[in-house]
Amino acid sequence: MKNSIQSILIVFLIAVPVACPVYGQEPMGKSNEWEIRLIPYFWMPSMKADATFSGLSGSVDLGFDDIIDHLDFAAMGRVEAWKGKWGLTFDGLFMNLGADGSFEGSRGAVNFDLDADVRLGMADFAVAYRLFETQFGNNNEQRLAFEPYGGLRYAYLRQKIDLNVTIIGVGSIGATLGGSEDWVEPFVGGRIIWDLNDKLALNVRGDAGGFGIGSASDLLWQISGGVDYKFSKNIILNAGYRYVDLDYSRGSGSNELGIDLQAKGPFVGLTILF
Repeated sequence: MKNSIQSILIVFLIAVPVACPVYGQEPMGKSNEWEIRLIPYFWMPSMKADATFSGLSGSVDLGFDDIIDHLDFAAMGRVEAWKGKWGLTFDGLFMNLGADGSFEGSRGAVNFDLDADVRLGMADFAVAYRLFETQFGNNNEQRLAFEPYGGLRYAYLRQKIDLNVTIIGVGSIGATLGGSEDWVEPFVGGRIIWDLNDKLALNVRGDAGGFGIGSASDLLWQISGGVDYKFSKNIILNAGYRYVDLDYSRGSGSNELGIDLQAKGPFVGLTILF
């Protein structure tokens, strides 16, 4: 059972903070043409978390190597579309921890079989605006910009465990624990970009969402900082560090689902411009 709880927590760790790392941008507002940015990325966190589902509770403290041991499949990516000072963003993710499978064991006259199914999908939709931008330096080679943004996040979590217990000479008892949860929550934030020259940029990003509205999380906030290096006109390498804090709870008793999570670690990504 402990392995199943750990698997569920790891899915939350990698997938809930789906808002992707920050990325350097070209000056906005100088063209009416659409600029499209495709951004595959990968986050490598460690984490601490306390979780409850179907009345069961557990705590984990995992490094990134522990998370990789559980990970079976991950797909992460972001799309940004800018026209002038306005931008539309989409960030999508699907996770499968490889928790599908059977765990068998016995304790004296009791045999048990456990099947865990853990998956998560998330999608962020946001609108961004280049509110402030200025150039400075000896030859105006440096640029500072600020972009507030806001939108909606959809999350789907499946954490289902089928448990079958057989008592020798008595019979079998079966139970299904957990299930599926989905929710929609608002989030708001901002991004600061500092271009040091035509190749190198620094950036900081932070946002918060949920706020206990409807079925949303009680609070999900994150902050990250990074460096962007422009290899060519259309290719930018992204690297940095991110911290995420999540507080989510629903239901009570045997129907309770909750998690209190802190995650931090480096990320890498690649921005492709069209």
